[in-house]
Amino acid sequence: MADGTVLLRRSSLGDVILLGSVTAAIEGHVTVVTSPAWIQVAERLRGVDSVRPWPERPKGRTIDLQGNLRSIRLAPLATRIRKHSLRRRLRLWTGRGGRPPVPVLYGHACGVRPVSAPWIEVSGVRDVLALVPGAAWALKRAPFARLVEVGQRWSGPVVVLGGPGEEVLVHQLASEIPGAEALCERGFSMTIEVLGCTRVAVCGDTGLMHLAGACGASVVALFGPTHPDDGFFVYDGEVVQRTLGCRPCALHRIERCARGDHGCMELEDKIVQDAVDRCAG
Repeated sequence: MADGTVLLRRSSLGDVILLGSVTAAIEGHVTVVTSPAWIQVAERLRGVDSVRPWPERPKGRTIDLQGNLRSIRLAPLATRIRKHSLRRRLRLWTGRGGRPPVPVLYGHACGVRPVSAPWIEVSGVRDVLALVPGAAWALKRAPFARLVEVGQRWSGPVVVLGGPGEEVLVHQLASEIPGAEALCERGFSMTIEVLGCTRVAVCGDTGLMHLAGACGASVVALFGPTHPDDGFFVYDGEVVQRTLGCRPCALHRIERCARGDHGCMELEDKIVQDAVDRCAG
């Protein structure tokens, strides 16, 4: 007899957070199998009953939402996500839009109707501006100067968030904004609590962007080398971006700008500030 539903999603942080769109909709016991680095987040998603570290595989109806060789080897008979990989690239690079939103793809694989964020239950007075200057790939970072300007104009508390290895960048940004606090932790418990009090989060295309949206913050997402039409931005808020013919130059990982000027992240101060003001609304 199957022991509920088992969802396989090893990486990355944003994709694991997006599981909340289906864990909240699946009936019965739900187990998530993910990287040990993301267990603390997966445990907080609505509808999740247990989390196991990859590559454990509990008994149950198994749905592979990773869809790579590792997950196929782990669960060869699992139901799998359709990633639309070739069509996705062609549509993005020919300007015809992208694939369906990731929650829709997850929902198709799981046989449920996905639910909208927030997927993490936190509570607090929402008066904080959260700024996220870092990203796993440097070219996806939000422009430092834009974050400084937004932070200096905010009338309430400001918290600068980051993860391990981003301490210098986070503290540098916080030092430019009077009264701002810096938070870099190995884990997510304090970060989630801050995001539960966040009114607006300003971020690049990062895992913390997804976490902010999952916690119910209004997100101003600054997209550069990647593109929101790739199906990942599904949160309350706004996207700020420049329309350039070279975008997207990567779907996820990008180490250098082929043009050499990183022009996709030359975002006007007024446009970013207007988006923040509307989201703070």
